[in-house]
Amino acid sequence: MQWKDGENWLRDAVKYVKFPPDRRRVREELYEHMLSRNLELLAQGRSEAEAARLACEAMGDPEKVGRALAAVHKPFWGYFLRALRILLILVLLVGIVVMLFNWRGGDFRFFRGVVRNYDAYGAVWIGQDAAQRCGDYRFRLRKAAVAGPGIRETIIPEGEYNLVMLLRAATRDPNLGAPDYSSMSLSLEDDRGNRYPAYTLGCRELIFFSDVVVYVPRFDPSAEWAVLILEAGERELRFPVTLKGGGP
Repeated sequence: MQWKDGENWLRDAVKYVKFPPDRRRVREELYEHMLSRNLELLAQGRSEAEAARLACEAMGDPEKVGRALAAVHKPFWGYFLRALRILLILVLLVGIVVMLFNWRGGDFRFFRGVVRNYDAYGAVWIGQDAAQRCGDYRFRLRKAAVAGPGIRETIIPEGEYNLVMLLRAATRDPNLGAPDYSSMSLSLEDDRGNRYPAYTLGCRELIFFSDVVVYVPRFDPSAEWAVLILEAGERELRFPVTLKGGGP
């Protein structure tokens, strides 16, 4: 169906419908009615030009039709439903994130509490950039800090300090989860030659990576740098830890 008057009529009628999705649907319905009437007139032996003109006239005044349709298709409800749909999507996304943080990583809250406790006790975090690969994981030391008393359920005597580090294990296999740190050995050696046992405390687990808190109690705060040593079977991974601008 090719006629300019019909297109103009549709344009003038639907401009009163304010909500764009409603406007598109209304235009399609009106077009179908106009096309149906046009085909009937052609079947009666009318010429194409006459059939197009009469089909357009049969639709009525575009302004009256448009205002009547606008009264039915109010933009408030359209925008309300669109906002509701967006809100539901956001709630779903937030729910997925919460599940990833709290279900896959069951002790994420404890992990977060440990980090906040160190912040509360004056820990000054220093970014690290040491990385090593072992099996299906790539381990990266993210940051480290020296702090006084105050990790959860532990009281450090006056004058003693903790070294706390955040270690990330990334993998391309979403089914692996966090590494089994219980089968690994962690220790730390500082620039003075002191050797300390290191412990994991709290884990945050996502699909492709996990973060674990590694802490060393009774650490010498005067150390310039240290090396975190992770022994996994026959592999030994060494992560330089910058504490005061120096390094091994």
